[in-house]
Amino acid sequence: MSFTRTTIVSLLVAATLMTTAARALAVRTITRPLLLNRTAVSGYAGAALPVGEFSDSREGYGNHTSQVFDWPPDEWAVEIEYFAGRTWSIGFSYAASTFQDKDDATLETALDTYSGFIRVVVPTAFPIRPYLRAGMGGVTLEFLDPEARYKADSAFSFQVGGGLIWLPMRWLGLNAQALYYDGSTYDSYVDGFYDSNGYPVATIVGFDVQYWSFTGGVSLFFP
Repeated sequence: MSFTRTTIVSLLVAATLMTTAARALAVRTITRPLLLNRTAVSGYAGAALPVGEFSDSREGYGNHTSQVFDWPPDEWAVEIEYFAGRTWSIGFSYAASTFQDKDDATLETALDTYSGFIRVVVPTAFPIRPYLRAGMGGVTLEFLDPEARYKADSAFSFQVGGGLIWLPMRWLGLNAQALYYDGSTYDSYVDGFYDSNGYPVATIVGFDVQYWSFTGGVSLFFP
């Protein structure tokens, strides 16, 4: 009787230990979500292609030429985003762009674009994942020549596009991205123009800002 009771107790203890060990193993082998509840800080650099009125050579339009890949870059951006879901994030972006006039390289147009955006990553079985993104905010345009700067009022801007993100390590992401920017700057007033008597002249930009941005970037993920 004593032997049977001891055997039963031993079996129960062994079963309990095995169950506990199995549960512990299961907990240890659960993979943490790659993006969920993580923050990414990113930097991008590249080139841009003006389109529409922004590149049109007709009188009164932008007449801007395409950027090239050089250093320091004429097209760059910094971003911060938070992945509130397993495959999507919300973030804020600041992008700076500089374009030259087609006929006079000393004449430039500088753009500062501030945007909130949403990025949606497409789940795949591979470490490289495609994504789509869209955002909106404001853009400020400034005309530059060797002797003066003429700044325009801020205007509404939106962006849409996508790219690829590769995460070779949990804390590191590499991005290739193409975005279309459209800024409603046509009616933005430009400060700094005066007539022969020194009185301010009401001047507007006269064209909308439209261009494609092609950049590569690095993202650091926390925690």
